[in-house]
Amino acid sequence: MAEQMEWLTMNPQMLSVVSSLGSQVGETYIANPNCIEILNDMRQKMAVEDRTLRTLRRAIGFSQVVKKDLLPLLISVKDDRKVIDTTIKVLADLTTPVECLLPVEVMSKSEAGRNAIIELNWLLISCKETFLDPRGTRRIIDHIRDILYKGEKMNENDCDTLNDCVILLRNVLHIPDGMMNIAEGVSGQNQIMWNLFAQNFDKALIEMITGPRRNDRRIAMAQLVVLLYKDQRVATLQKLLNLWMEASDLSESSEDNESNTSPPEEESFSSLVTSDPISDSSDNSDKKPEVKLTGKRKQSMKQSIKKQDETQGSWGMGSESDQKMDCSSSKMSDCGYGTQAENQESISTSSNEDESSNRKVLIIANVKLANTVWYKQKTKKCMTRNGIKIKRRCSKPVHQKPINMIKKSRYANGKVSLTTQEKEELKRKKLMRRFHSNIVNMKAFLHHTPNGDDVAQLLKEFTVDFLLKAYNTLVSEMRTQLLLDSTLDRTHFSWLIAYFLKFAVQLELDLHYIRGVLSYEIISFLTYEGANFCEQYELMKLQQECDISTHIRKIHLIVTAIRELLQAINSYNKIKHISDDDRVYLTNLQKDISESEDLRCLFVLLLRQFSPEIHSRQYLRDVIVTNHVLLTFIENSVVPDTKSILHNHIKQFVPVEMMKQYGYLLECFEENGHFVNDCVFTMMHHVAGDLEHVTALFQPLILKTFNSIWENEFEICDDWSDLIEYVIHKFINTPRTIPTSLKNYEPNCTIAAHRKEGWNQRECDCLYWYYVQSANSPDPVGGVVALYAAAGITNKSRIGVIEQLLKQDVITGCQYNELMKKEPISTTINLEKLKVEKQPRDEIELLKDYLMNEEKMGDKFITWLQKVLLETCYAKTFLDEKNKQAIEPIAHYSAMLKEAVPIIAWSCEQVGMLQSQVFLLLLHKLGFQLPADAGKAFPRIPSTWSSRTLFSKAVKLGPINQDWTKFKMFTLDYFNDDGEDVLSSTVVKSNDA
Repeated sequence: MAEQMEWLTMNPQMLSVVSSLGSQVGETYIANPNCIEILNDMRQKMAVEDRTLRTLRRAIGFSQVVKKDLLPLLISVKDDRKVIDTTIKVLADLTTPVECLLPVEVMSKSEAGRNAIIELNWLLISCKETFLDPRGTRRIIDHIRDILYKGEKMNENDCDTLNDCVILLRNVLHIPDGMMNIAEGVSGQNQIMWNLFAQNFDKALIEMITGPRRNDRRIAMAQLVVLLYKDQRVATLQKLLNLWMEASDLSESSEDNESNTSPPEEESFSSLVTSDPISDSSDNSDKKPEVKLTGKRKQSMKQSIKKQDETQGSWGMGSESDQKMDCSSSKMSDCGYGTQAENQESISTSSNEDESSNRKVLIIANVKLANTVWYKQKTKKCMTRNGIKIKRRCSKPVHQKPINMIKKSRYANGKVSLTTQEKEELKRKKLMRRFHSNIVNMKAFLHHTPNGDDVAQLLKEFTVDFLLKAYNTLVSEMRTQLLLDSTLDRTHFSWLIAYFLKFAVQLELDLHYIRGVLSYEIISFLTYEGANFCEQYELMKLQQECDISTHIRKIHLIVTAIRELLQAINSYNKIKHISDDDRVYLTNLQKDISESEDLRCLFVLLLRQFSPEIHSRQYLRDVIVTNHVLLTFIENSVVPDTKSILHNHIKQFVPVEMMKQYGYLLECFEENGHFVNDCVFTMMHHVAGDLEHVTALFQPLILKTFNSIWENEFEICDDWSDLIEYVIHKFINTPRTIPTSLKNYEPNCTIAAHRKEGWNQRECDCLYWYYVQSANSPDPVGGVVALYAAAGITNKSRIGVIEQLLKQDVITGCQYNELMKKEPISTTINLEKLKVEKQPRDEIELLKDYLMNEEKMGDKFITWLQKVLLETCYAKTFLDEKNKQAIEPIAHYSAMLKEAVPIIAWSCEQVGMLQSQVFLLLLHKLGFQLPADAGKAFPRIPSTWSSRTLFSKAVKLGPINQDWTKFKMFTLDYFNDDGEDVLSSTVVKSNDA
């Protein structure tokens, strides 16, 4: 208390000024005529206060200025626009999260810093308690409505005020309930959300997302949407949406079988229907609440609820893995997307069809707002959790059935028999009516204490409206804004995709509602962002005392968002009622995604970077599952060379390091679930069987897990049992016997080639076993040579052993370089010979020839570098043109943003090559930016290079492969001497176009 009093004595002038904002007279707050100057003075002083201690904010919190002056001022002043705008700005500043004001980790190490954090948190909690008064949120929403009413006539001040309102509500919802002074079992978050929805904020939010001049507030609105759902599990909303759709099937199909015999509705009913789509029924505060009830058939609904199970995704994953993925997705945001236990008794109480009004309970509530703070009052339990939606019918009479006048169904069993096609058609009609209707939410009893089920019902209704009217716009326009400002947080963009696509698939929305989300532009942008985060991760690992957890959560969200996109496209491909145009769009989209090499390689990079000490097993599970979904996605596409694409992609998982990650996940085979285990076994089967690299599975962890599965008789399919038996058998027999039917480990090399190099099949088979025995010795290479000598093989050199270890993928490129550094300098003889050649040759040619002749797969890496140059050339040429082949994400967005294009080392082999001094020297001679020069993890193509320069560099590396499909899309007058970029974008027609 003494320290808090110290802040008061340090700011006596400010506190005296704040106290002159106005005065409370009875139940009315009288504003000071000069309050606008006082508010502006507060804002200026907060802007220049001590950024370490934040003394002014702490003093304001202790003096309860928000509760005593600011919120009463906001509620009482209704006609002075400037006062309202400035008050909202001050409140938005005061509710700024602590982590945005202070370096929390640094400040928490000192006592003074901890005190500052505690007092600032106390200010935020007191602000949230104050906003439990529904009059506060009501005043903000009314102000938003007044501005939105202007439409296109809004000016800059109006846009700024809307942004401030959204930021204020976002900040309030971001504040944790903490130690709020409310009744036990009552959630302040739920109460504020209930008040917001009761005042029709959901309609205002959708209008702000889709209305005019929305650019400045788009990110804040996305953050607000995320916070509305932060405590909601996907499975809970999926269940409620399922009940909502099933209820519509029952009501719609039986409407024609029931007669409407009730008299016209009384005049008082229509008098409560408002013409303002975002007005609130509580405006008529002088009237007493009027409630009219009609009967409703409830028995069928109760039966359907009891039978309803928790729904799963439409892509057929196992329930166990789905639940884990949903939970993981909810924990990955910086805003604390927690989970909440699902209520199995949730009932949908709202409906939207005026045609089925004869079977609904209509509760029309006109509630008078209280004049005192709501959370101090005692409220009675509501008759219903939410109100109903009433559609305007002009002067037409509204019909309803009397209680106990429901006609029996003509079906003997009381159920309506519908075909699948009829059910789908009813769902589409229901969604179409929902999209075109102007429905008013009439929330019964504003002063209600809601629980989690009540809020879930509200969010269920909002989810449908949001998906139909605002989701597509928000996501597609967010991508554009994120491209324009690299400082904006990308987390909410990924979260919106990962969270809401499940619901769009479940509702089977028409494709035009989400076409902006299911697009190559979105998945390409996610790939580009994922690659950037991976490079940042490489740099952050080198820094000590760097918090990597937040960074990993962002990568995890991108992985989840990509998986949801792929699964959504798969699900829409299975829907039969989509139009021919939509079918063509999906086919082309699937083709573009399948041809994107950057997307495929992203998961190679993510697996390569995985570390059990840093990443969670759930993260690894999601990466492996998403990679499996991508493989299945490509396999089902119409790309002509699908087999070649899949084969080249799977080859990147052959190295021991990659299979080690799969083995680490398989270690928890009992917890993974059937689908996750299938993903692991499928890749192992490809590596050991299709690619014949069974030695990649000769790892202690994998063999131990295989043995446990075998001994415990864990239930797996016959294919995986055969795989386990084959690997164990090969491991036991390989060091001792020579199977006659065993093929070469390297598909591109023959046995004759091995003999020519001095390595026969028997010597290759023994190499891995010898290396395992010698790996822990001070000289592992010498140990391998000694073991060969003991077996009577004396022609093995140290360099030859190292090279053969790399060829068989027993060691990585990094280990290869380390071992070579310890060998005699004679390994550079060939390079010295190149330097003293009699005929002068170009340095680039010398380096290129050395790589192709002396380095393992040197020609492959030259081709890789050439392809990156050509992709960048293609991206810069067709950057602004339509009707083109899909551009690789890295080259496309780097060219769009005029950034240097990174040469990303996706695979283990490419990492080893980037550590080769000869390869780096080649990049330097070509004019690339080396990692040390750019301060990055990967080399870069300079952003200043034109298309002509890029093409000329690619030609220097060798002849262009005429089979490259994109080569047919443009021609280059490379030999023109006018010094200008003469790249032509003429599309050349080909037979396979």
